Amino acid sequence: MKMKSDHPKAAIYLFVLAIQICGVIFFVWQQLPAFTQVLLNPGEQLAYDTYSDLLTVGVLSVMQISYWYRLLRIPVPFQRSNVILHHVFLFLGRLSFIFGSALFSVVVFRHLPELDREVDIRLMLLRGIMLVGALFALFCASLEVERLGQAFGSDRR
Repeated sequence: MKMKSDHPKAAIYLFVLAIQICGVIFFVWQQLPAFTQVLLNPGEQLAYDTYSDLLTVGVLSVMQISYWYRLLRIPVPFQRSNVILHHVFLFLGRLSFIFGSALFSVVVFRHLPELDREVDIRLMLLRGIMLVGALFALFCASLEVERLGQAFGSDRR
């Protein structure tokens, strides 16, 4: 039988998970135009946009705070066998990192080799740090969804 104290923990868990998922969706939605620019114009450095960069750092920070708070303070409240949910959440966890993988591939294998010598090194370094931070935040969010999937895993294999 469930204790009354389990419901607030489940609600907090779902809230923190929703923050991470909304962060992923917002990040992808916000960065899609820049991703398209990099894909279509390799080697052309994107213009500096303070608002966009600050917004990206803010979203990624909120995602990381949510992730680490959940990991250190809130156990996954669902521990029951459901083979369908197990597979759905594992699939969504793996699927959620596809944009990060594509972003990394386009930047490292297509965009960077085409950069010319007149590139702003400081801006490139800043964007590189943001890229690594974004990839890490996307990775953590995908891990969280996979953890939820594992919680629904069955003992039968």
